[in-house]
Amino acid sequence: MNLYQRHRDAERLGSVPTRSVGTRKLLLVLWVWLLAGCGQAQIQPLRVQAVPWANGERSTYQVIDLNSDFAGTATIEFSAGATQIEEDAWTMRREVAAQGDQEIVVIEMSTSGLRPVLSTLERMLSDNRQQQVKTIYSSGQVDLELTTAQNVTTNERINVPSDVRDQRSLLALVRALPLANGYATQVNSFLPIANLLERTTIRVIDQEQVQTQAGDYTTWRVEVSTTDSESQAWIAIGAPYILVKFTDGRTGGTYELQEYQEGN
Repeated sequence: MNLYQRHRDAERLGSVPTRSVGTRKLLLVLWVWLLAGCGQAQIQPLRVQAVPWANGERSTYQVIDLNSDFAGTATIEFSAGATQIEEDAWTMRREVAAQGDQEIVVIEMSTSGLRPVLSTLERMLSDNRQQQVKTIYSSGQVDLELTTAQNVTTNERINVPSDVRDQRSLLALVRALPLANGYATQVNSFLPIANLLERTTIRVIDQEQVQTQAGDYTTWRVEVSTTDSESQAWIAIGAPYILVKFTDGRTGGTYELQEYQEGN
């Protein structure tokens, strides 16, 4: 029974005039309980745990398109340290080669909270032209340097919340969250290539068994949603909380784990 049906039934019950005060109170308690039971999980404050990966971790995925056809491959690697951060930091490198294009994203993040400091994107198009985006994050703002395929460079400064994360690192962030039944939290995210600032909700839906070329995994199915998109991520239950599968709500593409290499 959905929320609308329960609400409608409660209103119908509430229209009976001969109900005693005690009965009305009991029904009111029952109605509130039903609404709570079918409502969304309570949003918890964002709390990032210790990173679960180690230096040199590498995950390889096959990319499946909307027609369920093989479209390419993707890799995600983590290495300790960063060029723009003196304290403990991590660098995430994501490379996607699909349908004739190649995209490399590198994000430098602080270990504490996985906050971005620098990100770069290089996109090699099938006609050998390139696009580049360099993003520097500082408290309350980002500085963008964009170079188009026509080799035209522009610069832009954008105000953002001080706790913003780079949207392309959100799946890494999810791995470091205390996922559990009923867990939900929110985070501000920014996508430089689209100049898009969003409030993103991360919510555990349920547990699922997922079969991949890399093996079978018991996972948390996690919904990563904004006002206009809904993506799904499957995170292995148990350290190092591997990203097993991901479906992009905007492109419809699916990433399935092919091979996993632990770090050291």
